[in-house]
Amino acid sequence: MKKKFTSVLILLLALAVVVSVGCTKKKSFVPVEGTLTLDGEPFEGATVCFTPVDEAVGVAAAGTTDASGHFVVTTGVDVGCVPGDYKVTVFKIETSGDSVLTAKSTNTFPAQYADPETSGLTASIVKKMEPLKFDLTK
Repeated sequence: MKKKFTSVLILLLALAVVVSVGCTKKKSFVPVEGTLTLDGEPFEGATVCFTPVDEAVGVAAAGTTDASGHFVVTTGVDVGCVPGDYKVTVFKIETSGDSVLTAKSTNTFPAQYADPETSGLTASIVKKMEPLKFDLTK
């Protein structure tokens, strides 16, 4: 009798695990891309970061600009962003020095855009959206 009860209990626990895993809702991502210019010119090598206003809803993501200023946003695993509102920051880190011990890192993009409190940049991510455009000035 005890063996039968244990088998039933194990079966119920396994079923509960399967049901709970099946009910976990994966966040849906929307492809996000855009262009970045600084003083009217495409800016290459900048990192454009998207930080969710509500971290319970969104996931942080980023993209790097190419020579034409174009970027594609990814979380590193998923392409795009979860729909919602985001604070956007932009920076470009360049490193100089002969070794790891003497290396210095410098943000070569205007510093105001590297801080979510001073960048003034936001994005509302929705399904089927147009490419974003960030036309920034120094």
